[in-house]
Amino acid sequence: MNDPIIETKWTLDGDETSWTSWADQMAQAAASPLMQEIIANHRAAGRDWAVDVGCGTGRAFIPLVEAGYQVIGLEPTLKGVQLSQQRASQANLCAYPILASAARFPIPNASITFVFAFGSLFHLSIMELTSALREIHRVLLPDGTAVLHFLDLEDWRHTLAKEIYPDQAPIPSYQAVVTCFCSQNPIKEWILRAGLQLTKLELRTTPSEAGEQRNWLAYCRG
Repeated sequence: MNDPIIETKWTLDGDETSWTSWADQMAQAAASPLMQEIIANHRAAGRDWAVDVGCGTGRAFIPLVEAGYQVIGLEPTLKGVQLSQQRASQANLCAYPILASAARFPIPNASITFVFAFGSLFHLSIMELTSALREIHRVLLPDGTAVLHFLDLEDWRHTLAKEIYPDQAPIPSYQAVVTCFCSQNPIKEWILRAGLQLTKLELRTTPSEAGEQRNWLAYCRG
């Protein structure tokens, strides 16, 4: 009998201090070239609102504001909120970090033009991920756009932590570094179940000394 096809892999490392140490390291970091490219390709038509899911230290704030958005940043850690508030204040940005889980957005229905979820969804437990995608669908305007970032099964970073079953991921997941690696099929299924319309799914690869980074970008409509 052939082995079953593996389409998702979950890993776990770190403890409740992991996010704090990461935030300290990223306090002054700018948005990556890929983040900047995605945002530049989705400029606001007017004074639209964007949501940065898992905004961390606010790396995406400047490119989002430069693209014409007013920004709501959702961040589950107090350290991240403090650092992203500091960044917004220093740069005089229309960006407003909120202490909130990706599983529940404190945002009205159908009020957001652009949802940017980069570097955050794959850190959620499966329960939180399911909730987050439904929340993205709920807050998006009918003609709104969401760009969702996932990690491919073959991304080298899956070797950095021990593999676990999805139901072993702690909730809330920001208490430890939980990472999901997956193929395109689960991504399509998760998005469909959330009620979002998938318009494009592309794999972007970046070589590094440690190995190849393989990023899935899912472009969705509300």
